[in-house]
Amino acid sequence: MTAYADSLSELVDWLGLRGRMDLRCLFGEDWAAPHEAIGPWRAPFHIVLRGRCELWLPGSRTLVPLEEGSLVVLPRGSAHVLRTAGLQGEGRAIRLRKGELIDLKTNLRRPEKADTDILCGEFEFPGRRRSVLLEALPEPLVIAFADHPGFARLEGLVRFMAEEIAQQRAGAAAIVAQLSGTLFTLAVRAHLEARPELTGVLGLMASPRMAPGLQAMLAQPEEPWTVASLAARCHLSRATFAREFTRRVGTGPLEFLTTLRMELASRLLAHGGQDTASIGEAVGYRSEAAFNRAFARHAGVTPGRFRRAGVGTTDG
Repeated sequence: MTAYADSLSELVDWLGLRGRMDLRCLFGEDWAAPHEAIGPWRAPFHIVLRGRCELWLPGSRTLVPLEEGSLVVLPRGSAHVLRTAGLQGEGRAIRLRKGELIDLKTNLRRPEKADTDILCGEFEFPGRRRSVLLEALPEPLVIAFADHPGFARLEGLVRFMAEEIAQQRAGAAAIVAQLSGTLFTLAVRAHLEARPELTGVLGLMASPRMAPGLQAMLAQPEEPWTVASLAARCHLSRATFAREFTRRVGTGPLEFLTTLRMELASRLLAHGGQDTASIGEAVGYRSEAAFNRAFARHAGVTPGRFRRAGVGTTDG
């Protein structure tokens, strides 16, 4: 088992992820498809099944070429444009055709003649106030299936989803929606396996030395962890653990632990079924008042108000 396996499963579970695929784009020459910002708790994704194009993020002035067999995710929902590589201007008019399973966008009278075939969808993370996993992902996250032998499983999932959409057999919509969530987890795993310079919680997951400390926090967030006890889990001295943790994450271990606790508390509050005192105890606070103060510092509202207003489902 890899160092990050359990931690990734736990953090994805905390997201309460919902996914869907709702658009197919079949384009000829000279096209541009702009997308407005929808973040922070909605993340669009695009899969280039055939052809090539480019992704333009005006906010960061980032231009990314996308080859056939690429998945791109915008974890923070930034405004972006998919377009013909090197296009100047708006391109040919794009029409929307409503479909039973997914809608179709095309700039062709005969879409079957398209050079470029793209599937588009969206991940949603309801009930969020903060996510250390989403914060650690790049914007955009781009996975090219041909770049790594380990990406074959991700590519296989994508091809299966595309076949379900094309064939439109009974249950296809439910199958694609369920697999969209799996698609997100496999994309994050692929990013970890590609091993770029990882930061934040991803840097902890990828480090065999530091991963046991993260796993301990996630498995037992209610425990009264100290820097020394977390360092012992990693078989490191207190000073070495604290220094390495801060270098990778940008904050100290106990501050990060508080963030994880509040992230879990947000999920439990949004999910319902437990009173505030029980949720506070589940994330390490024996006093309901102490939990209320900590959560208010983290979220800007009290736990009760967070739950009543549904805070986190529409803002960050």
